This record gives sequence, structure tokens and C-alpha cells, in this order.
Amino acid sequence: MQKFIALISLFFFAISFANGQKAPAIKKRQKTGIAAIPMINYNRTQGIVAGALVTGFYKINKKDTISPSSSTGIIGIYTEQKSYVFMTYSQLFFAEDKWRILAAAGTVDVNFQFFLDNPSSSTGNFYDYSTKANLVMLQVQRNIFRRIYFGPTTTLMNSTTTFGFPGASGEDSVHRADLNDIGFVITNDTRDHVQYPTRGMFLNFKNQFYRNWIGSGYNFERYLVTYNQFFKLTKETEKKILAMRASFNLASGNVPFEGQTVVGGDDIRGYSQGKYRNNQVYTLQAEYRWNFYKRWGMVAFAGVASAVAKISDIPKSDILPGIGAGFRFRMLPAEKINIGVDYGVGKDDYSITFRIGESFGR
Repeated sequence: MQKFIALISLFFFAISFANGQKAPAIKKRQKTGIAAIPMINYNRTQGIVAGALVTGFYKINKKDTISPSSSTGIIGIYTEQKSYVFMTYSQLFFAEDKWRILAAAGTVDVNFQFFLDNPSSSTGNFYDYSTKANLVMLQVQRNIFRRIYFGPTTTLMNSTTTFGFPGASGEDSVHRADLNDIGFVITNDTRDHVQYPTRGMFLNFKNQFYRNWIGSGYNFERYLVTYNQFFKLTKETEKKILAMRASFNLASGNVPFEGQTVVGGDDIRGYSQGKYRNNQVYTLQAEYRWNFYKRWGMVAFAGVASAVAKISDIPKSDILPGIGAGFRFRMLPAEKINIGVDYGVGKDDYSITFRIGESFGR
């Protein structure tokens, strides 16, 4: 595992360093604004989903014409299955983009399901569980060379999961876990725009060490590698963009249920049932973005994913395809902020995603 992480990191940063030599300059942005989108949705696991996302964009120092606009937002969601999410977050850019800070805090109560290949009863392969969690996350980065940023990261989370196994009750069905981690993150960001890049790349390597001495109930490691590449397909305009993404989420050691990764989200749209989860998830995805009329646009995307216990299991694991399309509306032209909805289809599954901003934004 360590050799693989070292090799893949060196490979990606070799690519990123080469791209970084001809990185396009970040364009000046002065204006501010607020983007808000109500969410009304339905899926097979949560039923009716209602909520809202609100994000404000602003300049910390109005005289700073180099830093991208900072943003602060809140998201609130409640579902028919009585799940809820409330989060607040900030992404700050300041001192002529020499410093970048990402912070988030929130509380969740998710009533979801997991899948067993060999069911323990005649009721089927899916079993319910409920996870209540509170979390705080902080990431601080400093520019160290060209467009490369480096700094520490930490997350503090406590969770209580109640499982719906047949015959299980009381303490036998409850699992409590404190998942506190510390690590570092290194980023090479040559995008020409943070919110809506048309060219350049974003490479991010992050490790998280979960240890007893920082209050974690489990000792394990997580490595996250994200590589996004953007291509402008028309020279004179930004109407046609090709975005490509590779993401590796690798956990090893004594990984608890709450530390596993569920296939879905922006990494591979088309999955919402929680059927595929494991210690490690690998994804590849491409997206075509087309601004077809004034502030209106659409996207089409396709990708594959694999969820495994370890990397050597990939050749014998299920290949999970995802394909779909979505619509976009440019809510804040000065900040290039789009809102929209994506519909994706996966293997025996589908997803509907409401969003502020584009996919592959991290």
C-alpha cells in the first residue's frame, strides 16, 4: 500500500509540475453575490427530500485582485425517512492567494441502508441503519512554490450508528465511534478559475491518520488522491469544456463501518442506494459542458468505479458504470456560478443531484 501511494503520488505530481509551467493566470474578480437553490427531490432510499443551499461569494480584501473570491454557505436537508443534514462551511482565499483555508462544521442524522451479499434473513439483502454524527473540519494551506499549496488538515467527528439487523436490539445493535484524524494536504492548482475552470488542472493529495492519541477510537489511515483536468474546446469562447477526473479514496488498517466509502456523489453519479461500499473506492469520470444559450447550459457525463477492500481486488471486482446528463443556469455571471440538476444512471440504481457550482470542484 505504501509503495503504491508513493508511486501514484509521484506520477501525478510529475504530470502536474509539467502542466504548472504553463499555468494560465487566474482572472481578476471583484464582484460578490449570493447563490441559493431550493431542493425538492425523491429517491428510493430517502423518499421525498427537501432543503436548500445558500452560498455567499465575497472578497476578504477588496484591494486584492489576485485571490479568488471566498465563499461561505449553509445547507439544510430533511427527508421523508427523517434523515437530516445541517452544515456550514467557508472556503477562504486571501493575501494574494498565498493562503487558503477550508473549514466546515455540522450535524447529520442519516437513516440509510447497507447491502449484504449473503442475507441473514428472508427479508432480502438490504438492511437499515441510522448514523447520528457531529463533525468539525479544518484545512490550512500556504503557497510554497508556483501554484503548489501545502498545509495541515484535521477532522473531529463522533458518531453513533444503530443497525437494523433482524433480532438485534439494545446495545447489541448500537456502534459508537470517535473518528478524529490529523494529516497534511498538498495541492497543485493551475486552473484559470476556481468556480468554473476552462483549462488547467487541480491535483490534490491528502492523508488522514486516525490515532488513539488524538481521540480516535480506531487506528487506520486514509489517502485521498484527486486529479482534475480541464480543456477548453473552442478557442474564442468558453461554450464547450471537457473535464476529466480520477479519484482514489484508500483506507487501510482497522477501518470501521463509518470509515468506509460509499460509491456515489460527484465521483461517480448514478448511485444512491448505498449498495456498493468498501474500504477503498477508485473512480474515473469525464464530463462535457456546453453553454448552448446565454446563461443556459447542459452537461453530459460518464464514468466507472470500483469498491474493494484492497487494490489487488480490483481485477475481480464489479465494474460500476455511471452515465447521465444535467442542466445548468448561470445564477451569478460575475462569479461564474452555476446552479443545476444532474440525473445519473448506474448499475441497478440512479441518482438526482441538485447543486450550486460544478462537479469536480475539489
